[in-house]
Order: sequence, then structure tokens, then C-alpha cells
Amino acid sequence: MDRRSSLAEAGLTVLATAGARGLTHRAVDRVAGVAEGSTSYYFRTRAELLTACAERLAVRTMQSVGPPPAAHSDVDGLIELAVRSVQAWTDDGGLMILARHELLLESARHPDLRRQIDASSETVRVHLERRVDQMGVSDAAERTADLVACLDGLALAHVVAAVSGQDVLARSVTRVVVGLLG
Repeated sequence: MDRRSSLAEAGLTVLATAGARGLTHRAVDRVAGVAEGSTSYYFRTRAELLTACAERLAVRTMQSVGPPPAAHSDVDGLIELAVRSVQAWTDDGGLMILARHELLLESARHPDLRRQIDASSETVRVHLERRVDQMGVSDAAERTADLVACLDGLALAHVVAAVSGQDVLARSVTRVVVGLLG
């Protein structure tokens, strides 16, 4: 991983553990284990740092979603994908989902950050919408948006409530997917 990506990854950790108010260049330097001023060298402003964190989160999210849809998709395949994604979001104490929600809250006040988050979210949404559409589900776009919102909320609720056990999470994700698309 290059230095910019490593610093953005450290920024995600800071967001997840200290919140958006705790995201400073110095805090990222400490978490990344680099010399003080390193983060400022790569990201001159806090807005640039926030954008880099959003971009890194988008990369990690796409890695959890997996490759483009196969020629044939079914509910079981989508359940497997959704479980894998939500588990990735909740791993490491919920680093990805907590960082995501901190970024979402910040984006309410920073239009450039909002555009970055919307663009990366659109990539994931389109990826999932193709799968849903291949299943022959009517209103694929609308149902996909509902699915993403439900899974996002489910992941956050499990992390905040400190629900343990991958099987509990998998059952919850399965109920959501089947309820919306089954």
C-alpha cells in the first residue's frame, strides 16, 4: 500500500475510534506511526484528508462487495454477498461502518465530500442493482437502494450494540435480503 493509502487507512481508524472531531493530521500521524507532519505533507487541508478517507473507504467497500456480477444471480448468491459485505463492514470493531457514518455526517456540511461519497456509493449501488436486476426483481433500482440502506443500518446497529457472533449477523442479513427481494 502506498503512503497516501496508508495515511487514509489510518484516517479511517481515527474516524472510527475518535470520531470526526478527532480527525486531525497529528492524530493520523500517531495512528500511522509516521513522523509528525507526514499527513500534512500529503493532505494539506482537513478537507483533503476527509476526501482521502472517503476514497479509501470506497476501495475497501468494493473489495468487500467482490467482483462484478456473474451471468446468473439468485437470492442465495445475493445473501452470500450481503453477509460477506456486512461482516467486512463490522470487522475490526466496526471500523468501516463507524468511519462511514462519521464521513456521512461530515458530508452534510461539506458538499465536496458529499459528492465523493455519493460517487463511491453509486458505484456500489450500481454493482448491486445489476445483481438484483438479473434476478428478475421488479423495481430493481428502488429495492437496491432500500437494501443498501437496510444493510448499512443493520451493520451500524450491530456494532453500536456490540452484538457478537457472525451467525447472528448472518441471520439478520438473510432476513433483510429475503424480505426485500425474496
